[in-house]
Amino acid sequence: MHFVMKLSKLCNLRCNYCYEYEDLNNKDRMPLEGLDFFFRNLATYLQSQPAESRIVNFILHGGEALLLPHSYLRAFREMQRKYLDSAGLEYTNGVQSNLVQISDATLDLLEELDISLGISFDVFGNQRIDIKGKDSQDRVLDNMQRLMDRNIPFAAIMVLHGANINHVLPTYEFYNDLHISYRMLPIFSHTNPPPRVEPILVSHEETVKALQEVVKAQFARPSNIKVLPLWDYFKAAVRYLAGGQKTIYNPQTEEWAYIVNTNGDVYSHGDAYSADGLMGNIFRQSLTEIRQSAEYKHTISVRQSRSENCHSCSFYGYCNQLPIAEAISSERVYDENGKLECTIAKPMIQFMINQIEQSDSGKLLLNNFDSSSLDSPLDLENQMIPS
Repeated sequence: MHFVMKLSKLCNLRCNYCYEYEDLNNKDRMPLEGLDFFFRNLATYLQSQPAESRIVNFILHGGEALLLPHSYLRAFREMQRKYLDSAGLEYTNGVQSNLVQISDATLDLLEELDISLGISFDVFGNQRIDIKGKDSQDRVLDNMQRLMDRNIPFAAIMVLHGANINHVLPTYEFYNDLHISYRMLPIFSHTNPPPRVEPILVSHEETVKALQEVVKAQFARPSNIKVLPLWDYFKAAVRYLAGGQKTIYNPQTEEWAYIVNTNGDVYSHGDAYSADGLMGNIFRQSLTEIRQSAEYKHTISVRQSRSENCHSCSFYGYCNQLPIAEAISSERVYDENGKLECTIAKPMIQFMINQIEQSDSGKLLLNNFDSSSLDSPLDLENQMIPS
């Protein structure tokens, strides 16, 4: 179970593709009294669940969450200790940062509070600019070096967009040389994208081609890192070829990710900030109440309706179905009959299968396949969501 906590929308960057762009000046933050209510009720809910469903992962997000006062982050962790630790519940914390402004005191705090770090850095494209319109590249590189000098582990996100899609191989080489795993996250577009976004939009076909270039690079020589979502496609391909155990995504029994807005409104991932995704408010309702509500049942119905498109796919159960069930609006493509199509995950899994079958190392992997060696298909690593 994953909670993406939008602690504050305030940010020191103005990335052209940011889906929070209109709120980046907003200094509002999650109220501590609301968080106290949430953690108290979450502990009660988790204690009623089977042991395997009790582990929670919190992703602290923004905006730039590390602009918040240290006292606020300490208070957040104190509430977790008060309610979750005291009940013997397991959880993790990660924070997603643009890494433009981070002091040694903040790094010390993250270590003290046991909060892991994910960064957002495109390497190419010059879209991550500050309020004055200045590129943040050099500052981020300097701060990455500080993290490495201090042996602080971190993973990364690069947003795939029109200004960097022709640089996916040097981006891969950059991260691979540094042994930093990262996620290639296609740009979030809108039904009616604003002018600042239009020049850097990419098609699904362009996205697939870019992902395939990185796959070929990983198969061509030993790779030091995991690249998401390629790792997810690789796992699905291996399960398919080796006849591994199928996993069917059912949010009603195992919710993947709750997106929690600054005001406490909680959404499903694919329909965040929309009426179809609104489940309730965790500052006023317990998770038990939310999951029993008509609003929550509607979000289940919406996602199950999308998932029906997976049933006829040859990779059904080997793929985690998230690319369809939890697809955001810009990831949904419909054919002439109105049927939702899988335009990225399905061709990428087939491409992975082809690469494995053509690779001696891939064939060796299949001969020694152990399904327990692959992590859960519903794992959400803390570099999933862009900041």
